[in-house]
Amino acid sequence: MVRVMSNVLVNFRLNPDRPLRLKWSATDGVPGDGYKAQITAIKLGTITLQMDSSAILEQTAADPAGGIGGYMLTFNGMVGFADDHPDRKHVDALTDAEIEYDLEFVHDESGRIAVEDEDYKILERPSAMAHKISGRSATNA
Repeated sequence: MVRVMSNVLVNFRLNPDRPLRLKWSATDGVPGDGYKAQITAIKLGTITLQMDSSAILEQTAADPAGGIGGYMLTFNGMVGFADDHPDRKHVDALTDAEIEYDLEFVHDESGRIAVEDEDYKILERPSAMAHKISGRSATNA
């Protein structure tokens, strides 16, 4: 017997033309060299979807307009939601939408999480985008 599972893929992204801008002040590394940026949650209105550390690919780069300690961050990720995902009904209602997000910076070696307003300060935090892509796959029951 073949059971059809309905999977939904959602692309979450913050495009380079509207990056998050931050000022870095920690002395034990910088984004991309000592610290890795991680999107930890995506916010769909009042719903928060927790993200695995490998679900979204974050990119950080020095911000030429930001002076010393200025960095830009963008991200892109394709996340799958199965039929039995606890937030599936919220994902099903999603089309193209602006979204909010939570992030943290984790030290590569020590695992220390940088503290906002102490180790870095976010200067511009634009909304990101979500785009739902539907797909189906068959599995043997």
